Amino acid sequence: MKRSKFLLYTLIALPIGAMIIPTVVVLSVALVPTAVAFIMERKKGFYGGITVGALNLAGTAPYLADLWFKGHTVDAAIGIITSVLAWAAFYGAAAVGWAIYAVTPNLVSSFMAMTAGRQITTLRARQRELVQTWGPDVEIVYEPEHVKAQNAMSGNKSTSMGNQSQVAAPAGLE
Repeated sequence: MKRSKFLLYTLIALPIGAMIIPTVVVLSVALVPTAVAFIMERKKGFYGGITVGALNLAGTAPYLADLWFKGHTVDAAIGIITSVLAWAAFYGAAAVGWAIYAVTPNLVSSFMAMTAGRQITTLRARQRELVQTWGPDVEIVYEPEHVKAQNAMSGNKSTSMGNQSQVAAPAGLE
C-alpha cells in the first residue's frame, strides 16, 4: 500500500518537476534574501521573512511572467538570472522589504506613545474638571488591599499620586 502511493506520487511529481525547472532556477536565485530573512528570524511569527518575502516575490513576478508567457525554457531562465537588471529588481525589492521591517516597529511605538500622551493629557484635564465640580475628594487614589500588602512587604509607598490618602474598596469590590 505505502509503496504504491510512493510510486504514484513519484509518477506525478517527476513530470511536474521537469516542467517547472526553469521557474525553480529563477526562484532559487531570486528568493535568496527571503531564505536569509526566515533563517535570521528568531521571533515568533516570522514577520521579517514574510515582509521581505512578499516584496522579494513582487520584484521577481515580472520576470516570472516573462518566463511563463514568452517561453518557459531553461535558456530563458538562465537569460533572466544573468541579467543585472533582474538582480537589481530581485534584491532591490528585498531591500525595501528589509527597510519596511526595520522601520515599522519604531513608527508604531512612536504613534502609540503620542496617542497615550494625548490620552493622559485629556484624562488629566477631565480630572481637573471633576475636582472643580465635585471637590478634592475625587482625587483620592484607591489602592486594592493586595497592592497595599505588596507595598508594605517591599517597603514601597504608593507614589502614583503623591501623598494623597488611600481609601478602602467598598464591600464586594476587592
